[in-house]
Amino acid sequence: MLRAAHGEQFFTDAPITVFPVSWQDTGSGVFTLAVAFLAYGLGPLRLEPARRTVGYALPAAVAAFAVDIYLY
Repeated sequence: MLRAAHGEQFFTDAPITVFPVSWQDTGSGVFTLAVAFLAYGLGPLRLEPARRTVGYALPAAVAAFAVDIYLY
């Protein structure tokens, strides 16, 4: 997504050694939250309240955020 938008400046990490987060990492987490929420909300949790759907989508977003920080 960043390459298509020519987002070269998003690859700057924070100067914190333990938690080197960047805008790219944050974008990955937000995008994953949106996709997981839609997938759950339109699929198996379509009859559940939105609060419960977000509760299931949030761990997926946190996992994507952590993977993007520490593995890429």
